[in-house]
Amino acid sequence: SPRMEGIEEQFERAKFFLDESQTSQDRLGRFRRLVASIYFARAIVELMLEAAYKQEVPKSRDDLGQILVKILPHYMLIEKLRIHDFHRFGLLERQGVFIGGPIKLIASQGYASLRITPEGDPESNTTGNSQVRGQRPLTMKGDHVFDEDINGYIPIDSILTEYLSAVPEAIEEFQKLFTQES
Repeated sequence: SPRMEGIEEQFERAKFFLDESQTSQDRLGRFRRLVASIYFARAIVELMLEAAYKQEVPKSRDDLGQILVKILPHYMLIEKLRIHDFHRFGLLERQGVFIGGPIKLIASQGYASLRITPEGDPESNTTGNSQVRGQRPLTMKGDHVFDEDINGYIPIDSILTEYLSAVPEAIEEFQKLFTQES
């Protein structure tokens, strides 16, 4: 089907740009190829979720998303990177630490704070009923992204390598659902 062909093509493009990034001698060119790979890696999921939205598979968009989250490592980091690059500020390989929001500090009978530790890690503190609320905040240090799940930084190429290595399983699972509906 055109949808399955499109998913396979996005997968090939993501692998192509990841491979290109690993052979690039130019630091900026390497980073740009990693960002390109992120777009195609996320497009794989978007095509699958669109099939659920259009009821081409017997799962809702949310249900299929939950299945994919379990299969694809760093699913949320790939989503955050794509959103921040396309919708918020554009990913750049910056020196130092960069935090992109939106992040709301809500003080209520106390304080809410966000800081970067001397090690470069984001740290929030609250007292009383105060809150620190982020809407997919992204913290980067060079080409490393802070992963809340491991409470540390991970290089973008590692995120992509692990994610793309699990894509064949995600495609297989999607194919099962897709052929059920056809």
